[in-house]
Amino acid sequence: MAVALAASPGQAVPAVPAGGFGMPTPVSPVNEAIVAGDLDAAGRLSDLGDRYLGQDALADAEAAFRGALAIFEAALGPADPRVADSMTALADVRAERRDFTGAESLYQRALAVNEMAYGPDDARLASPLANLAGLYLSWERWDQAIPLYLRLANLFERLLGADDFHVAMTLDHVAEAYAGHEDNGRGSRSMGAMATYVRAGLPEVATALAALTGEPHPLAIKDPGISPAGEYRH
Repeated sequence: MAVALAASPGQAVPAVPAGGFGMPTPVSPVNEAIVAGDLDAAGRLSDLGDRYLGQDALADAEAAFRGALAIFEAALGPADPRVADSMTALADVRAERRDFTGAESLYQRALAVNEMAYGPDDARLASPLANLAGLYLSWERWDQAIPLYLRLANLFERLLGADDFHVAMTLDHVAEAYAGHEDNGRGSRSMGAMATYVRAGLPEVATALAALTGEPHPLAIKDPGISPAGEYRH
């Protein structure tokens, strides 16, 4: 989970905002030296957070990643993709600690930064989309997980092809989220929900994906009124 400090590919936002956070100018040697030192400190904090994670010391890991994020954001500005990486590291720890609200805001910000830097259809959006969708799935916020997983499946399909296993796995998460709507309210899935999960196989969720994107999908049901087994659904 160490944060890479190399220059980000694509059209990234300038590393230092105009004004230079009170430093002489964004291009001055003094400014460059200070930013480099800040990034080194942030990188060491991120490494420390990784070590704490390996020791299952989640509170210490969160503190280290929080400090790294503060430095990255001050040195680079809030819209640099390297800041999004640091947000994700902190969000991962918060999700592990079941602080879903704290993780949600960070995952959302990381997704927004990557969208602004790379555009809405870039392959580098796959991880931010999966992170936020997976959080909602763990949180049992099905209505928010489904559109993110459908968007992710559409992204994988365009990049890798409709038959790639990443598409199938993502659609499987869509089916799981649909099944979650029938949770029995006691913290475990009812038999009805499990039956729904079985019924909502790849053809059904592929049909949902085709309806969302307006594009045909090879796994979609040709006649939405008829199930793959040839039985009419009501």
